Amino acid sequence: MNNQRIIIGLLWLVSIVATYFIGNAGTPIQTTSTANSASAQAGSEQGDSARAHRAIVQKLDGSDEEPGRGKANIAMLIAKARAELGTGMGGMMNMRGMFRAIAPLVDLDDSQIQEALAEVEKSIKEPQQKMMFYSILLGQWAEKDGKAALAYANDKLKGNAMFDMGIKGSIVGAWARTNPDAAWRWFETEGKAQAGERNSMMMVSSIFAGLASQNLDSAIARLDSLDETQRQMAISGISMSGMSAEGRRRLLDRSGTLPEKTRDAIRQNALSQWAMMDSDEALKWLRSLPAEEQKPLRQNVAQSVMMMDPKKGGETLLQDATDEEKPRLYDQIVGQWAYQDAKASGEWLTKQPQGPELDSARMTYATIVAQKDPAAAMDWAKSVTKPESREQSIGQVYQRWKQRDATAAEAALGTSGLSPESIGNIRKSQMTKGEATLESAIQVSP
Repeated sequence: MNNQRIIIGLLWLVSIVATYFIGNAGTPIQTTSTANSASAQAGSEQGDSARAHRAIVQKLDGSDEEPGRGKANIAMLIAKARAELGTGMGGMMNMRGMFRAIAPLVDLDDSQIQEALAEVEKSIKEPQQKMMFYSILLGQWAEKDGKAALAYANDKLKGNAMFDMGIKGSIVGAWARTNPDAAWRWFETEGKAQAGERNSMMMVSSIFAGLASQNLDSAIARLDSLDETQRQMAISGISMSGMSAEGRRRLLDRSGTLPEKTRDAIRQNALSQWAMMDSDEALKWLRSLPAEEQKPLRQNVAQSVMMMDPKKGGETLLQDATDEEKPRLYDQIVGQWAYQDAKASGEWLTKQPQGPELDSARMTYATIVAQKDPAAAMDWAKSVTKPESREQSIGQVYQRWKQRDATAAEAALGTSGLSPESIGNIRKSQMTKGEATLESAIQVSP
């Protein structure tokens, strides 16, 4: 049960973060590179916060309180969890850090949950971290009293977009795992009226996760009563019900008897979650399928593997890829991996067949590396094989480098191997951008 709490909690947190920061207020969906850049920046900004949390831990570790008892011990648990969340590769999306942070919180008794909630309310100001703790603690409370947990959350988080968008679903999902019929009745009578369409859909997913954990066949039978959008979210929830080895086997075996579209949707979600826990076993099961059934599943599974092991995830993406697919896949792998570990991803890229299919990946890598090592980025830009793309990549690195060291950037551009005409075009483009910025500044000046 504890492992299931951790895994379901993490999956919900990822969905909340993605929904809030991608879908909120009509914000455009980010590209992989943009999202990873934002994540890397967030991780950097949380460094000072993490150090502060560790200082708190050092003070609290000297407490004489009996383990598992007292406010000082609860405060220490929260502080340690916050320190874990502030480490690694980007805050909330650091899966390893999140596992370590959440694990100590899933064994609290009823009184300790209340103490922990009070500590969260008092000491945590960061919205993402506060969301994480509320989601886990209120989910545990909801396993015994869903209505009370919802009432608490409504009081403390009223008007909070993150609550409306995801934490409420986490609470209802935990409630549905222990009392699915009561949670469904609440949703039918109160939940739909309280939530907007998108938030309502997230609760459909959480409720069906609970329904399926109790009775898989009953949950599948209820799919026919839903419209297409609700059905997609319900299938996602059903996929989350297979957290144990036995539950996963039952779910995947049952999926084989369903219509192809439903079968593939359940398998995609279930395998993606499995891959984050045990990528070797998930990939082994995937490869046991007929080739035509593996293909539609590989992309999602590989993305999940990349979160924990980028190299293995990349190899999974490239398995059986056609020549037409490889340029896009190389670009996708590097675009995700380089923000986490530029050195490792660059070494991996040099070991691939060095043909024109790597051009997009080289350009992406050069753009990412230019932030910290423009000289190395320029070398990568110069390795692009297609002349027009090479000129474009060199120009992008030059522009970034010039902002930091104009003299070095000019020298590198002059020895880039481009023709004088191309070099002139790049310089002219840079000047034009500067002039446009200046003109805009003049126009808005009083």
